[in-house]
Amino acid sequence: MKKMILSVCSAALLGLSGCSTMTKPDYVWVMDYDQMRLVEAANRNSALPNQMHWVNPPMKRIPRAEYERMQQQ
Repeated sequence: MKKMILSVCSAALLGLSGCSTMTKPDYVWVMDYDQMRLVEAANRNSALPNQMHWVNPPMKRIPRAEYERMQQQ
């Protein structure tokens, strides 16, 4: 019985220690407004322009430092 309790406790501690090593990723995902402008311009210039609604807008990955600089401006 003691071995069972010890093994369950050690497994729980091992599982919890895995979560403590998580760090912030060094990048963030932001909307790609340049790509959105290109697609919307192509839609306006097409023979049959449609009304567009972005459900899943295009995203791009940028470094976290650049994102923080953008937030300060």
